[in-house]
Amino acid sequence: MPQSPVEVEGEEEYVVEEILDSHLRCNKLEFLVKWEGYMNENNLWEPEDNCKNAHNIITAFYHKYPQAPRQIVWMQFNNLNF
Repeated sequence: MPQSPVEVEGEEEYVVEEILDSHLRCNKLEFLVKWEGYMNENNLWEPEDNCKNAHNIITAFYHKYPQAPRQIVWMQFNNLNF
C-alpha cells in the first residue's frame, strides 16, 4: 500500500526511498526518484529543488555512482584551469 505524504514545514511531501539516476535537463539537475511504498512505474524525474530533504539519499547515490551528472556551481567552474 502506498505511503501517505508526511508533513515537512507545513507542506506535504512524499518520502524518497532511493535515487536511481540523474541527468541535466535544460541545464537543471533532475533525479529519478523511487518513492517509498510505491511501485517502480511511479518513479518520477524530479528537479533537484524538489529533493532538498533527501540529502542523505542523494549522497548515497553519488557514492554509488560517482560519475553521475551533478550540478556545477559557477564559482567553482570559473576557478577551473583549462
